[in-house]
Amino acid sequence: MSQDKTNQYWNNKHEFKTQDGLNNAPIVASSVETLVLTTGGNTTTGQVTGRWSLTGTSPNESRFEATYAADLAEYYEGDKEYEVGTVLVFGGEKEVTTTTERMSRKVAGVVSDRAAYVMYSACPGLKNLVALQGRVPVKVAGKIEKGDTIVTSHIPGVAVATDDPKAGTIIGKAIEAYDSDHIGTIEVAVGRS
Repeated sequence: MSQDKTNQYWNNKHEFKTQDGLNNAPIVASSVETLVLTTGGNTTTGQVTGRWSLTGTSPNESRFEATYAADLAEYYEGDKEYEVGTVLVFGGEKEVTTTTERMSRKVAGVVSDRAAYVMYSACPGLKNLVALQGRVPVKVAGKIEKGDTIVTSHIPGVAVATDDPKAGTIIGKAIEAYDSDHIGTIEVAVGRS
């Protein structure tokens, strides 16, 4: 033990097990300082329980950052499970569905593929991860320029551009241009009006 009352352990890995050795043992501490917090693998799910807050003395001291994920999304129960990029509205037999109404005021969002933050994972039934804010791929048709306002179309699950959006109809703003009568996919910043 050093003079500053710090225990130092020089090893490549430490494992804490219960007395019978069958399970991982909890570690209880008032504070943990680390550069990496991991479950051990990209596909291994971990849990955070309790109330947490980010604190600091300046705006840039405390934040979470997603390296590759690009949106904030929430699960909604759908009439079925829809493909990534599908535009959804509130309605149908469950919570969300597609529509054939152009500029629907019932727009819910777009099915996400890589949300950085996901809410309501306990959603029952056929779960659809709907992007509420951020950049996501969106199924589109027609002529679209960067920055165009994107709304629902007559084609179920597909968006189009408009230069005269109505309140409550906006899916987001096009990040990419597109020009085809066939259905394609472009990146859209959802949640922008």
